[in-house]
Amino acid sequence: MTKKKYAMIDIAKYISALLVVCIHTFPFYEISETLNTYWIQTICRIAVPFFFTTSGFFFFRKWSNDKETNKKNVKHYLLRLLKIYLIWTVIYLPYSIYDYTRDGFSIMNIISYIRDLVLNGSYYHLWFLPALMTATLIVCFVYSKKGLMTTLKLSLILYIFGYFINVYAPVWEQIPVLSFFYAFFTKVFTTARNGFFFGPLFVSIGLLLSKTRRLPVKVNGIGFGISFILLVIEVTIYRFTGILRDLTSMYLSLIPAVYFFVNWMLTIKKPYKDTYLTLRNESLLIYTSHILFAKVLLILFPKAHLVVYFVTLALSQGFATFVIRYKEKYPILENLV
Repeated sequence: MTKKKYAMIDIAKYISALLVVCIHTFPFYEISETLNTYWIQTICRIAVPFFFTTSGFFFFRKWSNDKETNKKNVKHYLLRLLKIYLIWTVIYLPYSIYDYTRDGFSIMNIISYIRDLVLNGSYYHLWFLPALMTATLIVCFVYSKKGLMTTLKLSLILYIFGYFINVYAPVWEQIPVLSFFYAFFTKVFTTARNGFFFGPLFVSIGLLLSKTRRLPVKVNGIGFGISFILLVIEVTIYRFTGILRDLTSMYLSLIPAVYFFVNWMLTIKKPYKDTYLTLRNESLLIYTSHILFAKVLLILFPKAHLVVYFVTLALSQGFATFVIRYKEKYPILENLV
């Protein structure tokens, strides 16, 4: 049976990839630091949870009562993600070597790289891929053993724990006893924004959406609108209390915002075209490749962030177009998507 395709999801994936590029290039920095902060910490912060949620939705809509089939699907899915991750790890290896050794080489560089390879991504934006693999494994295990509600509860508990680590980091650093435990946590995990604390909740939301009926379009629109206003308020509170940082990303308001937004995109009916499949593939390629260009451009043009954003976007899009156009002629390119 042919699975239903969702045009708006693929369009939103492409737009989300453009927003991720914003996160790493700070496009409005010279124009207004306030605008840049709110743009990145509200609109752009929806992008990665959206990727987790839609990945969970499309994976779990194939979930059945046949345990063997489920195991095969999990294996196939994880191997595909692992292949993409390892290929991009190799591509970014020169960047990694430079970053880890520019202040001198030590055995700790190797240990830190191995830790990051497993937990945080072999390069900083690639964290999504191992996090998605880890989160999917956690959700699959709990869902197969305990069902949907337990999966949602456990993933919410993990997220809230991660939220306190991620958002209130400046607080923990100032409290003598807690600062020790916070330092230990960061030595082990570096961040709570990973496949253990961040990813499972949004993959679980995708699972929930795959097993439940859609809400009406109007309800989703209103729900997302209210959630987004709450997100802006939440960011404002953290900003004015002085705890907002560039890496702050685990907002409570993201939970309903992403739920309603993905529900909304799944509900909007739009005839599917092959163009949307191209957008889906391009979104992954832009996500994975853009740091190749942004890293160099930010060094060359440190005071022209908006220019860096558009040039990075143009180069990433050009790369994605090349791969899509020539992947049949050069099968090695198939491995990138």
